[in-house]
Amino acid sequence: MNGVPTFGEYIRQRRTIANLTRPQLAWLANLSVPYLTKIEGGANPSRRVVESLGTALELRAVEFEYALTLAEGPFPRGTPDHPTATDLEYLHLLNPKIAAYISGTLDVLAVNAAHAETFPQLDPGTNYVEWLLLNPVARTVLVDWESETRQTLGMFRMLLARHGPDQHTSRIIENCTASPEFEAMWRDESLSSERRDRSKVVRDPKTLAITELRMNIWRTSSTLQSWMLVVGAGVDQPMAVTRPVLREMPKASRAINADETRELSPERPNMNASLREQAPTQPLQQIISNQSEG
Repeated sequence: MNGVPTFGEYIRQRRTIANLTRPQLAWLANLSVPYLTKIEGGANPSRRVVESLGTALELRAVEFEYALTLAEGPFPRGTPDHPTATDLEYLHLLNPKIAAYISGTLDVLAVNAAHAETFPQLDPGTNYVEWLLLNPVARTVLVDWESETRQTLGMFRMLLARHGPDQHTSRIIENCTASPEFEAMWRDESLSSERRDRSKVVRDPKTLAITELRMNIWRTSSTLQSWMLVVGAGVDQPMAVTRPVLREMPKASRAINADETRELSPERPNMNASLREQAPTQPLQQIISNQSEG
C-alpha cells in the first residue's frame, strides 16, 4: 500500500464514483471507448485528454491537480537541502509565533520554543502524520483531531503523487497501520492541498485552555520544495512575516517559477533549468495567503 494509484486507476475510481459506464464517460470526454479502455489500462494521455476527463468527471481543482500529477509522473528527485544556521536563528526570532520547518513529506526539521510548547512531542525528526495517528498527545492537543488527521492524510496523498513514493514514505504508511483509524481514513481517497487556508483549534495539555490558531505555510522559490516554513498565530495576532530567510541555494536545486494564483494546476515547473551556484534564496512566498493582517 503506497497510496499512489496510476492515472488510469484513478480515472476508473472516479468513473465508478460518478456512476458512469465506460461508454458514457468516453462520450462526455469526447474520446473513443477503445482509447478510454487503454487509458484505464495504463496508457499515458496528453494534457488535453486529462483536461477533457477532468471536465467530464467534474473534478475539483485539487482533484484535477492530482490527476494531472499522476498522468505526468512525480517531479525529478533532487538532493534535499536543509535549513542553515541562519534559518534556524530566524525560526527562533519568530517567537512568540509558532514556527517550524517541515519537509515535503511532513517530517519536522526544526521548531521554535512556541511550537514545542503548543505541540508537545512533535520534535525534529518526527513525522507529522505519524504524530497525529500514533501519539496519544495529538488527540489531546487537537480539539478536532479527526478533521485535522483526514486533511493531513489528504495532503500527504497529494505530496506522494508529486514526489513519488519511496522507502521513507512507505515506512510512514506501514507504521500508521498500527492506528485503528488509519485504514478507513486512507481508503476514502480524500485529497487536500497545502494551499488551502487552514486553522487549528488547539488545547493546552497542561491547563486545557483552548486557542484557535491561523496557520500559514511559506516556502522559498529557489528550491524544489524540499522544506517549508509553517507559522501559526492566534486569531487576534498579526500573521505578517517581515524578514525573508537568506540562504545559499544547494547545487542540486533548480528554480521554481510556478504561478500559484490559478485555480487549476499550472503547467509543471521546468526542471531542466540551468543549475545556479551560490544564489541567495528568494524572499519567502506565502502558500496560504487569504488571511487578513492585524
